[in-house]
Amino acid sequence: MPTPISTQPIRRYRSLKKEPLVAILGRPNVGKSAFVNRICGTQNGGAIVADEEGITRDRTYRDANFLGENFQVVDTGGLVFADDESTLFAREIREQAMVAIDESSGVVLVVDGKIGMTAMDQQIAEFLRKDVLSRNLPVILAVNKCESETVGALNAAEFWNLGLGEPIPVSALHGVGTAEVLERLFEEIKQKQSAALPGFGTKDALAAFDELERPEEINVAIVGRPNVGKSSLLNALFGDQRAIVSKMAGTTRDSIDAVMERPGDNEGDLPTIYRFVDTAGIRRRAKVEYGPEFFMVNRALRAIRRADVVLLVMDATAGVTEQDRILAQKIADDGRACAIICNKWDAVVDKDSSTYDKSVKYIRAEMPQIRWAPILFISAETGQRVGKIYNVVDDAIGAHRKRISTSVLNEVLRDAILWQPPPARRNGAQAKIYYCNQVSTRPPTIVVFCNDPKLVNDNYKRYLDRKFRESLDGFEATPVRWIFRGRRARDIMRAKDMNGNPGDGGKGVSYPFPHAD
Repeated sequence: MPTPISTQPIRRYRSLKKEPLVAILGRPNVGKSAFVNRICGTQNGGAIVADEEGITRDRTYRDANFLGENFQVVDTGGLVFADDESTLFAREIREQAMVAIDESSGVVLVVDGKIGMTAMDQQIAEFLRKDVLSRNLPVILAVNKCESETVGALNAAEFWNLGLGEPIPVSALHGVGTAEVLERLFEEIKQKQSAALPGFGTKDALAAFDELERPEEINVAIVGRPNVGKSSLLNALFGDQRAIVSKMAGTTRDSIDAVMERPGDNEGDLPTIYRFVDTAGIRRRAKVEYGPEFFMVNRALRAIRRADVVLLVMDATAGVTEQDRILAQKIADDGRACAIICNKWDAVVDKDSSTYDKSVKYIRAEMPQIRWAPILFISAETGQRVGKIYNVVDDAIGAHRKRISTSVLNEVLRDAILWQPPPARRNGAQAKIYYCNQVSTRPPTIVVFCNDPKLVNDNYKRYLDRKFRESLDGFEATPVRWIFRGRRARDIMRAKDMNGNPGDGGKGVSYPFPHAD
């Protein structure tokens, strides 16, 4: 049965914990992402770091902990106040940085101690003095690449001229000075009371955090080829410019998340949290060179493995490509619930009453790897049918966690075998299937016991999968894993608790199916 549709409106998630948010700012290529990885302890799997400008574009959030105090860190792109052809997405990156400052409880300005003070550093410092310090937000100056004990402090002394207080020499690569930056930042947050939570930094506040009941969080990964509208879909779901969008393929670099919530149907119920993760476009492996794009693709594939539901976004005007099939196979192999989102439906020309049915039939034929996935035709630009994605996600979650009783499973299995027994080989060997049961969920996993698993070919496995989906409701958006295990007939005879014919209480008959006599 489909999941009942909730009448509660979807809105942006407002965290009950109200952890302070620290914004990391600076000009391009000074080590902001490396500094974020050092603070959050995410050197492996954290922000993408490379020795070139413009790797980080959108703002990305990460959790951190310092001296038992939880907080969040937002990494931003390099701030450039001059717009020209050499500064790609400078205006959009500035907008993302402004949003990060508005949300933050404190700001850390990262500068490069090896190169020294530049005109860009002075422009950013002037902006922070005028617009940020006036809001009573603390600003800490961290001079990166000062790992040398002899000249590190000397290199940092030059940045007194920025007028942002004492510069602290740090090294994001080695961790030097990181604790001093956080200690100074936390002291100023407590003095200026810029954190949203009263009593930040006290034991009472920490104890109150532990008593809070956390709502369930559903991870939804948005994946697809480059330039199919993944970031546009995230912005449409979020209702704001959460990710930078352009017609140029490869605009999104790192994984970007947007958290939405649906309040509980009854008063006192915890809300349902949806964390949508926008990923970089995944190109064919042969076209991906080792470097930033290699790590971007790996980050996107990791998002698939960690997701509860995967939204495979396709371009409705381009049709199904080979890369779409490869991604579909990856989703099925990882056992993730999936929905196919055909974007740019408004750009399809000459639509008539039969276009929808023809399109569904075409996608089913071209993508047999996820023939069970629901298909939704949307337009992220106009917002057409975007709101239906939440109901599709809810149904997919229900299917991914569905459990069927053993008696029902064996009844369906018996009918399937009566209709089509397992095929025999030329030498007369034939698989004898005894019984089955479901051993796990996420995805639903069914173990089938037979005399020899090698006698069950792939065609017959697909036949069983199709018959089970036809007979049982609720598996429309999830893969079903089939595991065939060999078992001797005399072991089946001795098992007194095995599942026999449906309705006999799970006991008594050693061979529940006629062909296994």
